[in-house]
Amino acid sequence: MKKILLILSAFVLVNGCYYDVADELYPDTGSTNCDTTVSGYAARIAPMMTANCAISGCHVAGAQTPDLSNYTDVAANSALVNERTVIIKDMPPSGPMSACDIQALEKWIDNGALDN
Repeated sequence: MKKILLILSAFVLVNGCYYDVADELYPDTGSTNCDTTVSGYAARIAPMMTANCAISGCHVAGAQTPDLSNYTDVAANSALVNERTVIIKDMPPSGPMSACDIQALEKWIDNGALDN
């Protein structure tokens, strides 16, 4: 009986040990899978703003300020965008953007918020 318990315990312990690769389990947590090489406004930031910020009733002309629907206003408010999305992470109100999007936005702002 002790032998069976020992074998069963060993079986449970061995099967409980496995190696997970964090990049595969959590691809959006700032891992090496996050490509921030494309961080220009038109290619990376504008689609992010359109999907998360410049939506109906939020940061568009005639709604909440600042207007984040165009390059000029996003760049002019980049310090506020950085504070609320990168540092505090209370925007968008639906929850923080993905870690990869936050990294790309932070990189874009740190590089001067250029219209590239």
